[in-house]
Amino acid sequence: MAGWDWSGARWWRVDFHTHTPASEDYGKGPDQEQLKSRTPREWLLDYMRAGIDCVAITDHNTGAWVDELKAALAELEGNPPEGYRPLYLFPGVEISVNGGVHLLAIFGADCTTSDIDSLLGAIGFQGVKGFGDDVTTKSFPEVVSAISRAGGIALPAHVDGSNGLFTLQGSTLNQAFNQTGVSAMEVVDSSRDKPALYSEKKLSWAEVLGSDSHHPTGQVGQRFPGNHFTWVKMGTRTLEGLRLALLDGSISLRRSDESPGDPNEHPPLVLECVEVHRARYMGRAKPFSLGLNPWLNAIIGGRGTGKSTFVEFLRLALRRREELPEELRPEFQKYAEVYAHRAEPGLLTNNAEIRVVYRKNGSRFRVQWSQSGPLTPIEEHVDGEWVRAEGEIQQRFPIRMYSQKQVFHLAKTPLALLRVVDDAPEVDRRSWNSRWKEEESHFLALRAKAREIEAGLEEEPGLRGELDDVKRKLTVFEEAGHADVLKAFQKRRRQQQAIEAWEEGWEGLGERLREVAANIVPDPLAETSFDSTAQEDAELHTLALTARNRLDDIRKAVEDLAAQADQVLADWRSARDGSSWKTAVDAALKAYGDLRATLAEEDAGDPAAYGELVHRRQTIERRLEDLRKVKDQVADLRKQADASLRAL
Repeated sequence: MAGWDWSGARWWRVDFHTHTPASEDYGKGPDQEQLKSRTPREWLLDYMRAGIDCVAITDHNTGAWVDELKAALAELEGNPPEGYRPLYLFPGVEISVNGGVHLLAIFGADCTTSDIDSLLGAIGFQGVKGFGDDVTTKSFPEVVSAISRAGGIALPAHVDGSNGLFTLQGSTLNQAFNQTGVSAMEVVDSSRDKPALYSEKKLSWAEVLGSDSHHPTGQVGQRFPGNHFTWVKMGTRTLEGLRLALLDGSISLRRSDESPGDPNEHPPLVLECVEVHRARYMGRAKPFSLGLNPWLNAIIGGRGTGKSTFVEFLRLALRRREELPEELRPEFQKYAEVYAHRAEPGLLTNNAEIRVVYRKNGSRFRVQWSQSGPLTPIEEHVDGEWVRAEGEIQQRFPIRMYSQKQVFHLAKTPLALLRVVDDAPEVDRRSWNSRWKEEESHFLALRAKAREIEAGLEEEPGLRGELDDVKRKLTVFEEAGHADVLKAFQKRRRQQQAIEAWEEGWEGLGERLREVAANIVPDPLAETSFDSTAQEDAELHTLALTARNRLDDIRKAVEDLAAQADQVLADWRSARDGSSWKTAVDAALKAYGDLRATLAEEDAGDPAAYGELVHRRQTIERRLEDLRKVKDQVADLRKQADASLRAL
């Protein structure tokens, strides 16, 4: 998080429990001899590459590497190598307390190896430094008190593991839980149950997680830098900042095994700072700048210290004065007015300016306002420079602002808070209203369309009655045995009409060919334009005569084709009139004539009515089929309308 540039606190990765080669069991395994030869520089780079921000140096009963690590860190800061990132060291020690319990002591940056040795002497540690098995002569409560007197933080290590505080029982555990100098503990597995005594005493020690790393890399079964740590919220990396976070508890602490994301990620719309230039009481000698944090900001001060002025200047710059209730606008006027005399209430000067830096989706914008009006309203920070940006301030930079009097006004207006809730991004009532209106219009359109189509279904009963009448009349014809005669007559009449139409297309072909032949041969070439005594003219005249003779041959051939076409027509008509088809046509015509005579004698009407009735029946049936499809369409529209209504 080297790029973090906000005011106030942020989250830091803190490893509360680490070991260096000064611990006897560091690098335990087949490569221990090689690993214990690692330098302080290499050890620091292990944690830097793992992304850790703060490291507590807590070797077993020794502070031997504290001074060496501080010196190596100073060298890295002066000449940063690849993989370097800022790292803060908390000197400390893991103390094996009388009874076998391990206790972490964490101190500020000014603590030295000598200070750790002095603490170990004060608590009666006489064992081998670097070994975890030797213990102090002082008890757990006494060691905690000694750490507190030395200005450090006492933090029981891996309380739920081996050599942890929770392994104690009876009065020993009771005495440990009575210690006021303990406010936090290292818990390996937060899901494990705590001792009943812990709950009975209603303790709520903050729970942190450290790597307890004895190894630089992630070999099987080994803990290593970066695999276990605690997110700690502090303004700056100091012992007091750490102490305050531990007192805050879960508000300022997050275990890495329970918080996989980066808590420093903040919402996409955030105010970075507000600058006031040359106002009546602010920014006179130099610009007044108030840096903000991406989370909660609290402006605290007595009456007249500028709390409301900050809020109202922010409203002025972001063009939100129209959002004030009508009755509160007169109160706002003093924040937007220039004072001319000391007795006047205005808080601006003629050349006052207000700038608001607004971060939006990773980009930085500066919204500007001035009393005289020459400032660019919106600027964007691009490549280290502020450049003009376009847009509507209220639309591009959403914000909700409530002065103390506005909040009081909201309390008096029952529905005001609901309107605020409706406008919140999580609720987004405006989008909901848009979707509601769209769905409502869709529903009404479907119902209107269904009613419109249903109007055309009113003719269905009449059509069904007419169809019954037509079918009844057709039954009369068909039962009288005349249907076959009528069908045969209609069939042959259609065929006759088809034959006649076909013949019309080519029966005058011979005559048309003769007309073409008559226009094929041109008149002889005019001799007046040529000299018959000239050889070349005579030659051309001969060529023209030859061409004309050839065209005459074509004329004769076309006239011969015309004669052939006439013969084809004559042969066709002869064959047609002698065909069985012609016999069938004549028979159908005769039968139809006989039928007409019979029906006339029986006063049964014109047989042509049969065809009209058949045609009418077909027309009605097609229309009824169309109406059936319309009814299906209406049903589908109603189904869609019902779905839309359910959505509403």
